[in-house]
Formats: sequence, C-alpha cells, structure tokens
Amino acid sequence: MAVKKNGAPAPDVNALASAAGLNKAVTQFPQDVAAAAHAAASARAASGALDQVAAEPWPPMRVRDAK
Repeated sequence: MAVKKNGAPAPDVNALASAAGLNKAVTQFPQDVAAAAHAAASARAASGALDQVAAEPWPPMRVRDAK
C-alpha cells in the first residue's frame, strides 16, 4: 500500500475505501484507513496461497447436529 509522505493514504486506498462505503472514515481518519489497508495487505501477503481453497489458514466451517 502506498502512503504519501504526509501520512495520507494514496488515492487507490481512498478509492477502495470509498467503494466499500467508508467515505466518512476516509474523510475523518485518513491515516487510520491507510494503516488498516497496510495491515490487510501485510496479512494477505503472509497467509500464503490464497488462490487455493484447500490452503486456508483455518479449518472449514461445519454445521453441528442440533441433538
């Protein structure tokens, strides 16, 4: 994630946040939005093969019997 020198997020982060309906957060807390985007990008990079469903970092969700 690119961040400008003044700490404001780059336009691509703003566009993604706005598309997600976070216009108010982008306006009021631009540095927090940039930090969250950076954290999400880091977590995605660290999780490995995300294109393979079987390589999920957690077990698949299962429905329990209601007995």
